[in-house]
Amino acid sequence: MSDDNSDDLTGNLDTPPAAPDELPAYLVDAIERQGPDRLRLVSNYALSLAGWKERQTEQEVSEQAEQEPDDVPDEWDEDDWEEVKEEAIDKAEIAPTKGTITTKTISGNDYYYLQWREGDKVRSQYIAPVSPSKNS
Repeated sequence: MSDDNSDDLTGNLDTPPAAPDELPAYLVDAIERQGPDRLRLVSNYALSLAGWKERQTEQEVSEQAEQEPDDVPDEWDEDDWEEVKEEAIDKAEIAPTKGTITTKTISGNDYYYLQWREGDKVRSQYIAPVSPSKNS
């Protein structure tokens, strides 16, 4: 599948292009019933919507960012923090310079997570509780 918006003029006219396997059948069926003009409208809308969703996700991650990855939280000893942070980076299998530290509240408790972008998805890796006394 090409990333540009040009038509595939070299394809076989006897069979339509194959839909990506990742698309659900109900969506493929609905798209295949549309004419060329409406398909172009759907294409433009889908690209605009994808861009908007990516920007929304980036904004959410930046709003959640509580500190720079190199900053040591007030509640933590520097050596202990570096150890749990390095373990999270190793588990995430990302570069040490990639990612943002965020805080998530789960069942009334606050936890640090490392978040980074992989393509159009935001990934998370648990680091530790905000309070080191809850660190197990």
